Amino acid sequence: MSVELGYYTLSVQDLDRAAAFYGPLFGWEFRREHERYLHVTNTAVPMGLTSGGPSSQPNLYYHVTDIDAAVEQVAKLGGGTGEVYESKSGRGCTCTDDQGTEISLWQPSPGFALSLIHI
Repeated sequence: MSVELGYYTLSVQDLDRAAAFYGPLFGWEFRREHERYLHVTNTAVPMGLTSGGPSSQPNLYYHVTDIDAAVEQVAKLGGGTGEVYESKSGRGCTCTDDQGTEISLWQPSPGFALSLIHI
């Protein structure tokens, strides 16, 4: 099975200011998930805004069906992994490939990926 982009976030300094900027710019609508996160409710690829400081790149989360198997495969291929974390949306892990490029893996909670898309 081919792995595709499953989710991405933009890291911003201030969520409300970011919503006031990106909402009118792109027509995005938001749902506040918690104090540090806004989910965009009307995009084909699930995404959101997260506070904690601006980033020059989006945070890309590649959708995997089994996070534990994917983490094991990263190690076999010479990459590195952080700790697997749990969240309302599922399980995830930051990784680096064998050249140091950082990516994130995401195994959605049951039914979560489909419930995010509100087109």
